[in-house]
Amino acid sequence: MILYSKIFGSGPSILVFHGLFGNGDNWNSFAKKFEKNYKIHLLDIRNHGKSFFSEKMNYDIISKDILDYIHYHKLNHPILLGHSMGGKAVMKFSINYPIIPKKIIIVDISPNAYTNTYSENLIRILKKVDFDVIKTRKDLDLFMKTWISDIKIRLFFSKCTKKQKNGKLRFRFFLFGIEKNYDCLIRQKIKNGSYNGPTLFLRGEYSNYILPKDYDSILKLFPKAKILTIKKAKHWIHIDNSIDFYEKINVFLNEI
Repeated sequence: MILYSKIFGSGPSILVFHGLFGNGDNWNSFAKKFEKNYKIHLLDIRNHGKSFFSEKMNYDIISKDILDYIHYHKLNHPILLGHSMGGKAVMKFSINYPIIPKKIIIVDISPNAYTNTYSENLIRILKKVDFDVIKTRKDLDLFMKTWISDIKIRLFFSKCTKKQKNGKLRFRFFLFGIEKNYDCLIRQKIKNGSYNGPTLFLRGEYSNYILPKDYDSILKLFPKAKILTIKKAKHWIHIDNSIDFYEKINVFLNEI
């Protein structure tokens, strides 16, 4: 099975991989920004969006999904960009298949393991959602407000729903598959091997996903990595400070 994608523009290919619970649509603004000079592929990782659902999910399996996608679309040395979980997927792919990517861009995630209890809490909240009772996105927002004060997070999950033929809402991700493989996705370190191509790591100034203590492990796996900070940004850098985010990426893409 081939991962679902939306493709914009023409030129050298950039493959974009979203974070946990998300989908390619989260990156529509990025695609519209760069589609004049690049062919932008917004992919849905397995168990997300319109891609296939599976109880099996780890970064080696996702790497094979990416490889199959590249072969299916006959892409020649694409550039890969990944945010959060998508960033880890890009890291693992570039280590497993180092001759394929022309360049890689990793957005606010390190190769290290995380003890992210916040995501675990989100899973517990999401399991409480009953779409037999919750009929609209407004209903969902009101329900989640009890546990999630951040309106941006609630809006994100509202956008991660779709209406089925029977009129009921459903999430655009396979929660069971994500929960079952949570340890593989979050708590395991990316290690062994290296990618020696041009690499850009972008971190949010107010995010704790990439800290100075992580730099050594990044450079061990990605010896040519540049690690840059996007000011006034948390984990969702591309939303919090899109101007600086696009500028840093544009410079990196134009470097020989």
